Amino acid sequence: MPHHPRFVVDSMLGHVARWLRLLGYDTLYYRNIADWKILKVAEEEDRIILTRDLGLFRRARKRGLRAFYVEDPSIEKVLAYLSARYGIRLEFDKHDTRCPECNTPLRYTTSIEEISPRVSKDIVLKYREFWICPHCGKVYWQGRHWKSINQVLEIARSERLKLVSRFVPRERPLSSEQGLE
Repeated sequence: MPHHPRFVVDSMLGHVARWLRLLGYDTLYYRNIADWKILKVAEEEDRIILTRDLGLFRRARKRGLRAFYVEDPSIEKVLAYLSARYGIRLEFDKHDTRCPECNTPLRYTTSIEEISPRVSKDIVLKYREFWICPHCGKVYWQGRHWKSINQVLEIARSERLKLVSRFVPRERPLSSEQGLE
């Protein structure tokens, strides 16, 4: 499990919290939480604040807290920026993922007996890999939506490359006047 970075996400970015959890990052999210509580959690638990609230972002920075202001809410761009800035990985690791609902690390299993009482017979017959949340009991599998998840991650990786290439100095090629022979 990646232990860092850890995040606390404001109420406008629930979709970002779910994606970070899917990628294995400890991400707190509350539908209704006061800004002062987000600041307190970030400070006490050494978490990065992700927000679309410019006022919250500025208050966090004034207090010396790490914060990221999300201008463009498209998930591909948010993930790309977070990867470039904080080094989050943009690949799914089946042994390192969290419940998108409650943030608890998921347990990977291939045991049909273990999950069969919790899911439909069709799911049991169709899939062989599952993730169980030991806290809320939900069971997950790579269903039809998995293709779109992979597409989002692929686009995010591409966006990250664009971002990084803007900041990485490139060597200028030697001209013929500089001694290319």
